[in-house]
Amino acid sequence: MQSHATSQSSRFRAPQRISITLPQNVFDALLDRSAIEGRSLSNLSAYLLECSLREDPRGAGAATSPARLARH
Repeated sequence: MQSHATSQSSRFRAPQRISITLPQNVFDALLDRSAIEGRSLSNLSAYLLECSLREDPRGAGAATSPARLARH
């Protein structure tokens, strides 16, 4: 029988951190938009990346499907 902590970790995945390098104009635009929308820079960046992956203009299939994104 699994412990409560083990069963919880299998259902919910912790967000992952990444580090990226942006051109100054992109950083400035993100910073401006995050201030206008009242969001953190991190939250806005994650939101925009998720939206971009959902659009999937190349038809990449299951790797970026809405069902896969919803699990995160």
